Amino acid sequence: MPIVESPAIYVQSVLTTIATYFIQHAYVKPIIDLHSTDANFIPLDKPTKALHIRRDNSSRQTKVNVFDNKGDKLYTIERESASTPTWSMFTYPHRHEVATIRAGFFLKSFDFHNKFGMQHRVLERENGLSGRLRTFYLNDGYKYVWTRGSKFLERVTNPGGNEEETRERIAKVRLMRQRKFDYELVVDENKVDLEVAIVTGFLCMMTFWGMGDITETVGPTYIPEPQAAPEVKAVEPVAAKQEPVIIEKVIERIIEKAPAAPEATKEPIPNITLEVQADDDADVIIEKA
Repeated sequence: MPIVESPAIYVQSVLTTIATYFIQHAYVKPIIDLHSTDANFIPLDKPTKALHIRRDNSSRQTKVNVFDNKGDKLYTIERESASTPTWSMFTYPHRHEVATIRAGFFLKSFDFHNKFGMQHRVLERENGLSGRLRTFYLNDGYKYVWTRGSKFLERVTNPGGNEEETRERIAKVRLMRQRKFDYELVVDENKVDLEVAIVTGFLCMMTFWGMGDITETVGPTYIPEPQAAPEVKAVEPVAAKQEPVIIEKVIERIIEKAPAAPEATKEPIPNITLEVQADDDADVIIEKA
């Protein structure tokens, strides 16, 4: 019954918080995440996003805010009353509904409204040699698990394959203030959808981890800003300085570049004398000058 599930989750969270508090202060933290596996682990080397998930001070039981590392609000997670286990996640400030989250005692599930082919998913419980886990599957076929003590989100290849099993860490949650619903979520967006990490992480915050961890005063995780590619500016051709065109200069340049004319022959042109007599026919006499 929904009216019973929400109070039951609250009691469960309180008990988990108390148990975690005493275990951590007794310096036996490895008990929380006790596991035995031969799997290969790939560390979370280059997270791309750091988010902070906190209860709203004015509506602590019905509203949770999600901020980025600059303090800008990105999402809100809300429910109608403290007695209902069903939450809705909205974008901020446009309030587009992203997902419906059921954080119940008997059923823990989430339904996305903006992802094609990935609607209803159930967050399953798994206890064994691999540790205490919360598991779910996505459309890519990988098995995804949230761990109990280290609070890593891992993408598992070949689960149960011993030495052939690979667990790639793609997100991590850290409690920022003891006994306060104030968590940091660090995500590698190249490996998992950001909203999937928020929704499943929130489910574990409500139903799995409690708030008893000893917090370290190291502040928020620093995520370097992505470096934009250098902007390539088009180089405009520089126009050559044009001098005013003067016809006389153009003619002079043409004359200078023209081949020299062949020298005239040195022999003089012969003179021709024509003498005519009245009684005789005309004779032509050619004389050299």
